[in-house]
Order: sequence, then structure tokens, then C-alpha cells
Amino acid sequence: MQKQVLYVNPIQLDANPAIDALAYGLQHALHAADIRLSVVFGDFREPGYRKRYAAAIEAGIHARVDGIVIYALYPTGFGEEVAKARAAGIPVFSFVRPHYPVNASVVYPNFNQGVFMAEYLTTLLPADSGVGVIGGPDSVDDAEEVAGLIYALKRSHCRLLNDPEEQQFCNVQDVAEGARAPLLRLLDTLPRSQLRGLIPYNDETMLGCLPVLEETGRLGELTIVSRNGSPQAVEAVRSGKTAGTWDLDASGIGTTLGGLVVRQLAGGEALEDHMAMSPVGRMITPANIATWRPWSERVDWTPLSVGL
Repeated sequence: MQKQVLYVNPIQLDANPAIDALAYGLQHALHAADIRLSVVFGDFREPGYRKRYAAAIEAGIHARVDGIVIYALYPTGFGEEVAKARAAGIPVFSFVRPHYPVNASVVYPNFNQGVFMAEYLTTLLPADSGVGVIGGPDSVDDAEEVAGLIYALKRSHCRLLNDPEEQQFCNVQDVAEGARAPLLRLLDTLPRSQLRGLIPYNDETMLGCLPVLEETGRLGELTIVSRNGSPQAVEAVRSGKTAGTWDLDASGIGTTLGGLVVRQLAGGEALEDHMAMSPVGRMITPANIATWRPWSERVDWTPLSVGL
């Protein structure tokens, strides 16, 4: 009988291309091993998110799926439900390592990516240039990236002009629309004469920043880099609106975790607190943009099976 894995996705499909690509990469690896993937959504932006996400895990337990995949946006969330699943003999795998036991997880080199992004940006700016950073939700991976950005900027010839760990400068919604308020606040707070660089922590935030910069007459005034390597962000590099996007190979993150699931469910390994590192990736710039391939060309993009 074909094995079935449930993935509880933390945001609705089409809201964040990188999160979508994780799911398709996961599916690609599982389908190659003849394991069925079912996806349900517990959107962290909506009221009652925690209750719905927990209920989805519980539904997987009751359906007696062969494995459950979660996304550990918050390191302590859903530990009780995961413990129930494991007690029922269902292995649990996680994007990002939580602060409780799972069978295996994929961790991201977020700090390193933040460092490399900031280092690249500073090579494009003269000495003493001011840089503003828009942070994201207080999730493990986004917080680590911002820490890397801060680390590199404070050790560069440029100046970090704001504290991207303050919520007023963060896109807590993790989608393009959530960038407007923190960017306007940043533009109102920082001296125009000093601000020369801008790092929105991810591509969706950057895409939300561009229309705001156009409205305020600041588009083209700032050198911008962001992270993810999504198709729209690559087009922004191609059109000269931004200087680069860090391609973290989102579909490759999915296949990395999928490989761990396959090792246990098809290979018979008894994984316990096993961790693998996702691809580090690279900065996509005007100089190398011709070599970029969309995530949808790196893995099979068969429509996801939604629901148990």
C-alpha cells in the first residue's frame, strides 16, 4: 500500500512563492519514492492560526498517515501535538529545527546568507553610506538572517541606520502588502541624505517596497538587495530596480527534507533528531542572471494534493 505523508503548510498557496517551492520540492522527492504527499494549510497570518495548525496535525494522527511534516515558524509551537504523533508511531519531520524532538529537520544557513547579502551590497556603496533593513516575523529563519545582516553591516565601511529587530521596521505578515508600513516608517525616520542602501529581508517584502518607493519618488535612489531568488525578484534585478536577490534554492530545501523522509519511510532508517543543511545558494546579480533557472524547472511542479 502506498505510504502517505501530510505536510501542514504555514501559509496559503500563492501567497509566498518560496514557501510554495518548498512544498513542490518536498513532493518531488516523495513522488520519486512512490510516497503520496497531502498538503493542508494553517495560515499564520489569520486569527486562530495556532488552533487550526494544531488541528491539522491531530487530523493527520487520526488519519494514521505514515509521516507528518511541519514548518517550525516558532520553535516551541505544536510540541504537544508532535509528541502525540510520535507516540502514535508517526514520524515527524520539520522545516527548521524546533525546540522539541522530531525525527529529522532541515536547518537553513540563514546567518551566512545574511552576511553574504550585506557584504555584496556594501561592495556597491561608497564608504559611510547608510543602509536600512526591513526585518520579518520573529521566526527562527528570518531572525537568523537579520542577525547576519546586522553582523556584516556593523563590520563594513557602511552604517546600519535602523534596528531591524524592532517590530516597527518589520514585515510581520511575510507578504508584499506587509512591507508598506515599515518602509514608510523607515523613510520618514532616516535622513534622506544618508540612506543609500536598502535590504528588505525577503523578496516578497522587496516587491512590496518597490511601489512605495515609486510613490514617494525614491525608486532608483536606493541600492537594494533581498533574499529568496523568486521569479519576480529576478525580474526586478533584470530591469535594474534592484541589485540582487539571494537565491536560496527553495525547491532544493524541499527536496532536502524530502530526502530525509524517504530515508525513514522507504529506506527503513530510524532517524532521531537528525539534521541536514539546506543549500546555501548564491546572489543573483546582473552579471550572472543568465545562468538562473526558475524553481519550477528544478523540480516537478505537479499540482499539490490538497487535503487529507
